[in-house]
Amino acid sequence: MCRKLENDINVILETSNPKGILGETLPQTNLNELARSINELDSFSTVCADYQSEEIKTTNTKYLGYPFKETHCFRGYPIFGSFKQFTDISTKYLLHLDCDMIFYEEPDFSWIQEGMRIMEENEDILCVLPKGGPPTKDGNLHQGTTEYQIDKKRDLFLFKNFTSRHYLIHRERFLSLLPLKPLWLSWREPIKSRLFGNGKMLCWETMVEEALTKSRMWRADLMTNEAWSLHPGDRSEEFYQLLPQIIDSVNQNEFPEEQRGHFDLRLSDWKHFLN
Repeated sequence: MCRKLENDINVILETSNPKGILGETLPQTNLNELARSINELDSFSTVCADYQSEEIKTTNTKYLGYPFKETHCFRGYPIFGSFKQFTDISTKYLLHLDCDMIFYEEPDFSWIQEGMRIMEENEDILCVLPKGGPPTKDGNLHQGTTEYQIDKKRDLFLFKNFTSRHYLIHRERFLSLLPLKPLWLSWREPIKSRLFGNGKMLCWETMVEEALTKSRMWRADLMTNEAWSLHPGDRSEEFYQLLPQIIDSVNQNEFPEEQRGHFDLRLSDWKHFLN
């Protein structure tokens, strides 16, 4: 999917230890081993996101309007690292993919190239994603309580919701939203932040979403059936056992009927489908 762009690709490695629930539940990979594996791929190289106290203060001042010391949200997802990626590059677009995302893409189609074309032609689009889940027969999505609009003229699903799991984003349009309003788990947390530097912030995607909601811009998901994505929420041993078969099926555009229109991977349906 990335090689279709015919560019050199830098994979940014998060070097800090996760905190919160993520730090307690996720085993940590040896970064040297991970970097070596990535560097063996053609056109891929690695960049480590270092944590320096002065850079943290400078970055948080720029992105949140105050030199907070916090670097992660209360769940352990990186806030500083998420902001730092916009500072470390000067390219027009930034592609972010969480490492657990699963994608389908037609061999002769690139959702990334299509996303850049859409943002070049439409100033009201902040970021572009592939369709969430395999296509439904009626063309609609199963998004739960998340609201969206259908833009038939541009073949886009439009959201005021923002997800940090995967996105192709227009860097300058994102920077135009700054500074973001810092959001906290409770009213006590900003006080703890100023006194001790360990207040519990909400995840950065929540702050971006609030700014996106107040702006004239949208998150756009492609309506085309040529690319779609899945997010596996279930990390059970059963999931890891089925993962190679799931990936093989997705690569062939094969999936359980029940998965249509659903962004979150439905493990029980995949279990019956594969067996």
